[in-house]
Amino acid sequence: MEIFTRPCPPWLAPLQPYAEIIAKTCNLPSLPQHIHQILGAFVVYHVIYLFISPVLSKLLVPQFYNKFPRRTQVNWDVHVVSFVQSSFICALALWGMITDEERKKAAAVPGDDAIYYRVFGYTVTGAAVQGYATGYFLWDLMISVYYVSIMGWGFVAHAVSALAVFALGFKPFVNYYAPIFILFELSSPFLNIHWFCDKLNLSGSIYQLINGFCLLGTFFCCRLLWGTYNSVLVFRDIFWVYAHPPPAEGHAFAGKTVPLWLAIIYLGSNLLLNGLNYWWFSRMIQTVSARFKTPKEGTAAKEKILVEGTKVDLTTAAEVVAAGKQQARKRSAKN
Repeated sequence: MEIFTRPCPPWLAPLQPYAEIIAKTCNLPSLPQHIHQILGAFVVYHVIYLFISPVLSKLLVPQFYNKFPRRTQVNWDVHVVSFVQSSFICALALWGMITDEERKKAAAVPGDDAIYYRVFGYTVTGAAVQGYATGYFLWDLMISVYYVSIMGWGFVAHAVSALAVFALGFKPFVNYYAPIFILFELSSPFLNIHWFCDKLNLSGSIYQLINGFCLLGTFFCCRLLWGTYNSVLVFRDIFWVYAHPPPAEGHAFAGKTVPLWLAIIYLGSNLLLNGLNYWWFSRMIQTVSARFKTPKEGTAAKEKILVEGTKVDLTTAAEVVAAGKQQARKRSAKN
């Protein structure tokens, strides 16, 4: 994993002046050191979306992919990118939390200085996680806006909030929390597998059932429990530093402050992400459980859920057949 945290290679040096212009304009001093990770993630994920996913899908599951309508093919390729990204970024974050000695030292600083380090501190590994996450959410925002009719505005809001949270880390700001919050993505591989099962005619199968338990378990533990707990911690740290800035002289972070606008933007984005997680979890329970329910004859599922970013009726093939039989009986009775 260390290869993914290395400095910008010499052949990408021409990008540095442009990155510095963005850094000065947006007041993100550490961004130029990680521009290769941001752009690298963006380019790699777009290549996967445009070329790798379609080619591999046509080779591995041509009987399904080739028959998908265009909107489903778009969703399929987006889910492939999401699966790759979430698997990679979580592995990098976990590796960093275990091996990053600078991060461990910051956590071990005595007294109130530990809070300053968590808010203003900088580590190469933590910033690398922010870089790859920023690159992905930049790509995700582009795709969500372009295909908003497919994805829905909820995904646009999620992309904007996530991009703001991780891009602001290049001030540096709450760099310590970057690997912590990226672990929200631990549930994403299972979410993507659940979606793939639906498209591969494996709805209600034992594979989807086992994956469903993993999906709900990781989503609940990582996004709701872990996420909410650490949101409270970062809220506490940010507002404590806002009220108690570091000493003006003789301190490692002398002169550093947390502007109110920064606290509001960061925490507002964090609250929006947590709110979406709670809402999605409630819908997810209904979606997963619906795959394993046997509908009653003559009844149609009236509730609607988000599938592929749009609301659709959860009506099964069995219900359609039952409704057809009922209409046939009425026609026979009239004749």
